[in-house]
Amino acid sequence: MNQLWEPLPEELRDSFPNFTCYLLRELALAEYPTKQQVSVCEWMQNGPDKSLTVAFRGLGKSILASFYALWRLRVDPNEKILVVSATAVKATDFSAFMLRCIGEVDILECLMPGTTDRFSNVAFDVGPGSKEQSPSVRSMGIMGQTTGQRCTCAILDDVETLANVITQLKQERVAHAVEEIQSIIKPDEGQLLPRKILYLGTPHTETSIYLRLVRERNYSARYWPALYPKDFDCYEGNLDPTIQEEVISDIALQEEPTDPERFGHEDILQRKASMTKASFELQFMLNTRLANLDRFPIRLGDLMVMDIDGTALPETVVWSNQPDQRLQDLVCVGMGADRFYHKPIFHNGWVTRDEHWRCVLSVDPAGRGQDELAWSVLAELNGNMFLLESGGSTLGYADEVLMHLAKVAKKWEVNYVVAESNMGDGMFSALLKPHLMREHPVTIEEVRHNTRKEQRLCDTLGPLIQQHRLIVTSKVVKQDYRLHDEDPEHGYSRSLFFQGSRLTQERACLSFDDRLDALAIAVGFFVESAALDQQVQRRARADSLAEAELDAWRDETIGSIDSICMGWTKKQAAGRSYGGVRKRSLGV
Repeated sequence: MNQLWEPLPEELRDSFPNFTCYLLRELALAEYPTKQQVSVCEWMQNGPDKSLTVAFRGLGKSILASFYALWRLRVDPNEKILVVSATAVKATDFSAFMLRCIGEVDILECLMPGTTDRFSNVAFDVGPGSKEQSPSVRSMGIMGQTTGQRCTCAILDDVETLANVITQLKQERVAHAVEEIQSIIKPDEGQLLPRKILYLGTPHTETSIYLRLVRERNYSARYWPALYPKDFDCYEGNLDPTIQEEVISDIALQEEPTDPERFGHEDILQRKASMTKASFELQFMLNTRLANLDRFPIRLGDLMVMDIDGTALPETVVWSNQPDQRLQDLVCVGMGADRFYHKPIFHNGWVTRDEHWRCVLSVDPAGRGQDELAWSVLAELNGNMFLLESGGSTLGYADEVLMHLAKVAKKWEVNYVVAESNMGDGMFSALLKPHLMREHPVTIEEVRHNTRKEQRLCDTLGPLIQQHRLIVTSKVVKQDYRLHDEDPEHGYSRSLFFQGSRLTQERACLSFDDRLDALAIAVGFFVESAALDQQVQRRARADSLAEAELDAWRDETIGSIDSICMGWTKKQAAGRSYGGVRKRSLGV
């Protein structure tokens, strides 16, 4: 071993919380750890070999995890630490902070890599450690190559982000990568410290990968929410015992901060006000029991998806959730088991655009900034609604946006344009009219809403979708998902289908709802059509076509006979049937 290395003082060697307190002071980060940070440190040191630390955002999990890695190396320089995060950049930030600590804290200087050792943010050796193929510390992203890696301690810090688990496919990829970690732990060869697989994170979805670790991989979990909870059930017996005992002994603590030194009551309220309720429950209360169908009226599996080009619509469509009706090639961003879109099990009787079906362009105006000016193109036939296009822009009332909307109206030959007038008191309609007059002259109607938006969206869209009356073109689904690829951090929140599947009656349940609102405006325009029965309408149209065909035959046939027998011209014979006798209504 390096001649500078010497064992830690007993009070630091035997107590990771004491070691954490020492580093916090040396780095001038804090005088001492908070009560909950001490509890997390004790869990890291004394918890089982496969443990999961689930704590609210801002507790300092990553810093504590880096201190834990340093503590293990300082106790035993032969430790091999693998650091895994959602991305390689995040992981290298973790190891870079470890190197900074080694360079600035006196009791860690002995760990400094030697002149011939590996020395980078991706991988480095500690001076007194054994020289092996595996470095003392290696960092990598969760989707990196783990084959050939060996470690005595794996620290997986925030491997779950909303970007990498937004869809079921992405969740499965992360789950598969997580499974590989178990196989790279070195066998017990007399190490001073027990082998560890330590996960730290905050859930980002209602189907968090952390839940699977507990339920399917026998990991032991412990939860540290930001507020003392009222209900313990959502933690499935894994709430930090101290927090649970404190709130049981003093019920007045409910909804008070568990770590007021780090986040006071006012700070928590500000964060709560700036987030959706679902996000706050997930990231601060660690409550993943949100997928209650009574709270979420829209399930994406209730939609039907078809390849429709807008030139014709089917008279009748029949929904089915049979396995052979699932569309495996379309990515679904719904929650939980809501994983598939479905195609109709039956459809027939295509009606062309020039026949009796209506089409509307609806717009939810917005100014420049975070909110989008959103639009939807919705066609209606026999009580079914067909979503042909959905989009949005953050450029507000810019000419290029207005011109684009006019071209959209022309493309689909819409019969109506409907815009919400709540914002700008009709200014948007006034600006759009000149563009429409040039491209596609059509009347603009305005609507004004007085009810709370969340309730209105639920009441308008929920029943229609639950009855499988909304059909979406596959192109809309594909274009909507591209938002995730274009903006992995925020694109999901602007997705129409993400917004729809997370909608509840609760105020501010969504960060963005513009595209969903535009769709609701269009559906509301056709609200009277919701009462139509597609089978009745189909039979009525068939009867009408048959009658028209019969009338044409009568006029042509009888008119020809009259013209031959009586010397009438075709014009004279027109409308005279049954031997030149005009038909008379029987009053029925």
